[in-house]
Amino acid sequence: MALTFLVCNHISLLFSAALAAAPAVASILDSTRFIFTFGDSYTTEGWNGSGDPLSAGVTWCSSAGPNWARQFTTLTKNTQLVNLAVSGATSDKDIVFASPPDFRSQVTSFTTYVAPFPDKVAWTGNNSIFTVSFGTNDVNNSYKNTDGNGTSLYSRDLDSYFATVDRLYAAGARRFLFNNVVPFDRAQTGISQGPTLQAKLKDSILEFNSQLASKAQTYCASKAGITCAVFDTHALFTIVMDNFRRFGFATPDGVCNSYAARGSCTVDPTVDSTCLGPISAYVWKDGLHPATGADTLWAKGVIAQLSTIN
Repeated sequence: MALTFLVCNHISLLFSAALAAAPAVASILDSTRFIFTFGDSYTTEGWNGSGDPLSAGVTWCSSAGPNWARQFTTLTKNTQLVNLAVSGATSDKDIVFASPPDFRSQVTSFTTYVAPFPDKVAWTGNNSIFTVSFGTNDVNNSYKNTDGNGTSLYSRDLDSYFATVDRLYAAGARRFLFNNVVPFDRAQTGISQGPTLQAKLKDSILEFNSQLASKAQTYCASKAGITCAVFDTHALFTIVMDNFRRFGFATPDGVCNSYAARGSCTVDPTVDSTCLGPISAYVWKDGLHPATGADTLWAKGVIAQLSTIN
């Protein structure tokens, strides 16, 4: 397969995928045994970017329960998650600063501790999916100071992003899933900025996502034997927030402080009587991070999209 490039932005597909039970895995998922994840707090399970990621335990999730990556792995079955994501990370800290190890550093850890050791992880280009999920911190750390929608900045940032993807390709990776940025302008982080900055945040997210799709298309078309998919988390979360009651949520953007403080990767069933219900009633765990119930829909959407790839 030379190239499969899909952007999952068809509303009916996203709606049905999110509402339905996880579809039976098929296509490239049948042969998938390893899922490698690179990203930020939306994806990490607590690794801090130091030392061997294979020795890191599952210690912290921003979703107050299993995040989308863990649920994607669980629902796919017969797969192992190798999670190299680090909370707070950007794609390139020299372009958009953040102190945690960025995408470049995460890939260095992969090529140092994982790729050369098939006795640890028996991965190949044909039995693995590499997921890349950056942009939340890239936009959130920059949008207030950018000219316009950040077109020039995000172009440089995403050029670095795909240069780092190319390092994975050079190491043997062939199947890639790129998640775009959720509409966190509609979460409390965005709402609290007031209408002017919230509108700029919205436009900056859309600019980042547009460039991600375009540059993914260009990059993947230039490589032999590659399979690429861009999953439109932005469209999915827009649908969920616009139809939150249909998805079983009590609020599209509200949070409960006691749940916001939770950092476990398993769901605490304790219900705070001052909240609108259990954590499953919330799309957002806190002002920036989706809750585990929304991440379930994210994981199911990813599976629905990848199941269409032969």
